[in-house]
Amino acid sequence: MTPTDETNRLENTTTCLPLAYGSIAFNLGPQADEYHTHKWTLYLRSPDKSFDLSVAISKVVFQLHPSFAQATREVTEPPFEVTESGWGEFEASLRIIWREVAEERSTVLSVELPTVPTADPLPHNINATEPVVSEKYDEVVFTNPKMEFHKLLQSGNNRPLSYPLSKQPAVIEYFRTYDDGADVQNMLAAKKFLEGELRNVKDRLLKADHELDELKTSLTLLKGNPAAAAGGGGGDLGKSVVGGGATSGKVSGGDSGAKLKNKSKSKPALMEQNTAKRAKTS
Repeated sequence: MTPTDETNRLENTTTCLPLAYGSIAFNLGPQADEYHTHKWTLYLRSPDKSFDLSVAISKVVFQLHPSFAQATREVTEPPFEVTESGWGEFEASLRIIWREVAEERSTVLSVELPTVPTADPLPHNINATEPVVSEKYDEVVFTNPKMEFHKLLQSGNNRPLSYPLSKQPAVIEYFRTYDDGADVQNMLAAKKFLEGELRNVKDRLLKADHELDELKTSLTLLKGNPAAAAGGGGGDLGKSVVGGGATSGKVSGGDSGAKLKNKSKSKPALMEQNTAKRAKTS
C-alpha cells in the first residue's frame, strides 16, 4: 500500500470500521408521570466492546425530537451517548464527525427509539422491568483512506479502553454481543436460501426455453407448407361434408326423384285408360 504523492491516500485500499448503535428504553414504572414514562439512552459504540472509537471519531452529534429543550447534543468524547426521559417514540439521527486527519465527510445514521416491544407476535410474559432494546450493526467503509487515518484505524484494537462502555451501568448488560460463529451460520443459511431460489429460477427458464423451441418449430412448419397445413384439415372436412351431402342426395334424393317421376307418369296413363273405357261405353 503506497500513498500517492499528491493526496497521501492509499490507492486500491479499503478499510472498514464496525459500529453498533441504537437505543435502550426503561419503563419508569411507579416513578413515571404524564410526560416522563421512560428513561432511554441513545448510543454509538464498538461492537466488540474493545475498539477505541475515539481514535477515529472527533465527535458525535445527536439530533433529538424538536420537543426537547436542547434538541441537538454534541458529544466530543466517549462513551458517545445521550440519556434522557420522555413519553413518546421518535426517530433520532447520529452524525459522526471523523478526525480531521481523515479528510472524510461526516456519516449520518438513523436511530429508532421504541418504548414498547416490537416483536410480532408479542410475548405473553412481557416483563415491565426489562428494557426495550433497538440496536443495529453496520460497517463504515473507507476507500483509498489517508495513510495517517488508516494507521489510526489499525491502532484502535491495540489501545485499552480508557473509558466505560456507558455512563449508565444498567445499560451495559443489555449491549448485544456479536459472535463471528453466529454470523457465519446466518450467512450459510442465507447462501442456502439463495441457492434454492436460483435453482427455481433456472428451472423456470429452462421450461420457458423448451416451450419457446416448440413454438418456433410449429411456426416453421406452418410457414414451410401452408397449403398442407391448412388444406390437409380443410380437405378432410370438405370431403366429409360435401361427399356426405352428395351421397345423401344420391341415395335419398335419387330415390325420391325416381318415385316422383313414376307418379308423374302414372297419372296420364290412368287418364288415358279412363278415357278409353268411357269411349267404349258410349
